[in-house]
Amino acid sequence: MDDEPQLQLVEIKELSPTSLRCTARCVAGMVRLDAAVDLRPAGGRPIAEGLTISAIEYAGGVAMDFVDLGRTALVTVTGSIDEAALRAVAAGDAPEQVVPVDLRLVVR
Repeated sequence: MDDEPQLQLVEIKELSPTSLRCTARCVAGMVRLDAAVDLRPAGGRPIAEGLTISAIEYAGGVAMDFVDLGRTALVTVTGSIDEAALRAVAAGDAPEQVVPVDLRLVVR
């Protein structure tokens, strides 16, 4: 998994059964707009598969086509998301704070 482009979730801003909006930091490679990704804990099994990066914004609301290594952005992914499963993985933490769980959006 370390070779694949991926974003580490820092904070969940909005969550619904069809989308996730979060602050995320690129920890490997470059993640591009429209990329297919899986949501999973680092080294773990996917919580949601086949999601799509549908929006990337840098500070100040600047729309971008990519997030590269070391940068942080506001990222929106769309697709089928099991809210209960995501909240169960992050149990014990505030729902918006996901850093201790080390959730990743990993390019397929």
